[in-house]
Amino acid sequence: MKTWFDRFHPLVTFLFYAGAVSLLILMLHPLFLVISMGVVVFINILHDHLGGLRRWSFFMIITFLLMLIMNPLFNERGRHLLFEINQHRITAEAVIYGGMNALSIIGIIALFVSYNVIMTPNKLLFLFAKILPQFAVLLMLTLRFIPLMRRRLEEISVVQRSKGLSVSHGNLRSRAKTGMLYVQTLLTFSLEEAIQTADSMKARGYGEGTRSSYEYFKINQADVLAIIYLLSLFGFIFFGWVSGYGVLTVYPIMEFWHLSLMDTLVLICYTMFLSFPILVEAGGPFRWRLSN
Repeated sequence: MKTWFDRFHPLVTFLFYAGAVSLLILMLHPLFLVISMGVVVFINILHDHLGGLRRWSFFMIITFLLMLIMNPLFNERGRHLLFEINQHRITAEAVIYGGMNALSIIGIIALFVSYNVIMTPNKLLFLFAKILPQFAVLLMLTLRFIPLMRRRLEEISVVQRSKGLSVSHGNLRSRAKTGMLYVQTLLTFSLEEAIQTADSMKARGYGEGTRSSYEYFKINQADVLAIIYLLSLFGFIFFGWVSGYGVLTVYPIMEFWHLSLMDTLVLICYTMFLSFPILVEAGGPFRWRLSN
């Protein structure tokens, strides 16, 4: 079942995800990042009931913990000492900075989980194939690379277990040997399919002339309003970021977490931008009732 957000023109959804990823990278403030994580998780609930996030939950938790731990271990900068380990200073600044970067990374991962649900390959090709055909294919293949490799590895694992080979049984040497066999099979499988895909695209003349599209998307009034909404909010937030608002300075001296009036306005616009799919889903049934 399609969501109301999925019914927008591909340009609208692409602008949202591109802007959201940019803001998660730029707006490094604990309050901004915590709110963004809550919003992004709720977006995933609306789009696939957390199905994608459940598959990536282990990787996201490990990534968060590693980034949270690694920064204090390699960075002793900061004035607020928490404790020492063998004369190595663990500072509050290092922990907070590592935590902010960790939240930014897992927020981006969660956004891409939602992106894979909404932005189908046909939509991506529709946007870029006519003007940048090689870039469109490269971007599409890059975005689907990790999920595709994951599925292939699961298929290989099932076949190898049926032959009595598993990375979860036996001594360390046998498990390492089986793991290398998995990787070898995965690389061979991927390279063979890449050659077949390239030959098929060349035979069909991809990129040689004007490309038609299987699906045709037309911009309507709702799409125009959505584009204006997103660009206006992003422009204001970016202006605030350039002016130093919405960002917590950690080094050399950590700022207070207190939000000024301008910080609060930027936070409101930031939340409104990220909440666009939620607002669309909330307003969709209301518009449908009015139209009927």
